[in-house]
Amino acid sequence: MSAFRAPGSASETFEAAGQGRRLRGFNPSKNHVNVAIQAAGPTLVARARWLYENDGYAGSAVDEWVSASVGDGIKPRPRTKAAGKRAALVDLFWNWTDEADADGITDFYGLQEKVAREVYLAGECFVRMRDRRADDMRTVPFQLQILPGEMLDSSFNAELAGNGYIRAGIEFDALNRRVAYHFWREHPYDTERNRLGGSRQRVRVIADDVIHVFDGRQGGQIRGVPRIARVLVKLFTLEIYDDAELERKKTASMFGGFLIGRGENVLGEINEDEDSNLAGFQPEPTISGMQPGAIIDLGDDRDIKFATPADVGGNYDIFQYRTLTKIAAGLGVPYAYMTGDVTKGNFSNVRTDIIRFRRRVSQWQNNTLIFQLCRPIWRRFVDLAALSGFVDAASHAADPLELWGAEWLPPRQEWIDPAKDVKAEAEAVNNGFKSRTQVVAERGYDVEDVDAEIAAERRRAKDTGLVFGSDAGAMAEASKPEPADREDADAA
Repeated sequence: MSAFRAPGSASETFEAAGQGRRLRGFNPSKNHVNVAIQAAGPTLVARARWLYENDGYAGSAVDEWVSASVGDGIKPRPRTKAAGKRAALVDLFWNWTDEADADGITDFYGLQEKVAREVYLAGECFVRMRDRRADDMRTVPFQLQILPGEMLDSSFNAELAGNGYIRAGIEFDALNRRVAYHFWREHPYDTERNRLGGSRQRVRVIADDVIHVFDGRQGGQIRGVPRIARVLVKLFTLEIYDDAELERKKTASMFGGFLIGRGENVLGEINEDEDSNLAGFQPEPTISGMQPGAIIDLGDDRDIKFATPADVGGNYDIFQYRTLTKIAAGLGVPYAYMTGDVTKGNFSNVRTDIIRFRRRVSQWQNNTLIFQLCRPIWRRFVDLAALSGFVDAASHAADPLELWGAEWLPPRQEWIDPAKDVKAEAEAVNNGFKSRTQVVAERGYDVEDVDAEIAAERRRAKDTGLVFGSDAGAMAEASKPEPADREDADAA
């Protein structure tokens, strides 16, 4: 019978809150996330950027996430019921995308890629919407400027009149609503630009002109945290370990021997064509370093011993695999995507991993990228289009919600098993479980555009006498000559 143990402190009610042997020393900070970000944010971002540029696994994980979440662009589909307005808005937006970048480097969908990369890598990204004069652009007069997180000083705090305040570079009113952002005029770490006359001044930009995209995982969080933060130590340590292992392999490949005895140190090489008395040995005056197949002469009365460098054995691959799977899990990217190693799983479990990854990406697309970035840009686009005369200003002022509403179509996701997936989708549509609109939207297309293209292709095929696939039966039936009378019809 076990001895009765008297109850201890209230915290010991939960073993995980105890201070026993296993948890001794595990005392994480209780600071609010905003305090932690202000203290450690710049260092985290700098290390994350270094890993992206110098570590293959980190760079691959970031790029795979961006490719899956943005691809060739997340495109709008206006929800207005008026087909004419919808088509006109889509065409106008399509033309504006080429002029969207204030730096003139890419289009709107290229900006989406940059934002997604910054948010995943650095934890956040700022987009400034800059209005332009009507004669500066051919379409709706505003552009987007990407500002990395370093442009907003995370250490800048201040108390303002009227119970307002500035926290981590963001200005709030008494109701904790965002009022403005205090950006550096120049990048704070662009030392050459600052040396050539750049200013270390801050610029106040009203919140209506700024989009702050970040994945806020805690209530009240105001700045972002790099996704790499949760595995940064493991990534860097693995990078060091790999470098050390490469150097060990490099040294081990320099297989040679040591001639032991008295005399002057010289360096020579084995001549495999000579006999065992080392005939042809050509000594050099000094030891210049290890070389493949080298023999180091350590003096007279020689005795030869061959190098036997240590080997890690078969544990290297196992250790790498387990470490990388943990890193991949922390980054939210499948192991095969991050490493390019597709030998570790069969079709079923790889397919399961891909489906799970796509669900996570879809969640981030809708809850973060579309809601924080695409939605406010679309509203600014529609409002300025009305003010500039591209759409009817009076009707928009009377009912702005009509044109503000838009669905955003993420990039298409390739079918994992096309034959089975297409059949399953067709059966779902035929049995009423899904609509064609849903199926087409999941592929990243607008059903109205698809229907219009199909109709146009069929008209063109009919005019040119071309027959394709499922149209063959209908075309053949339509091409049959009419019977001359009933008897001919019966005979036919």
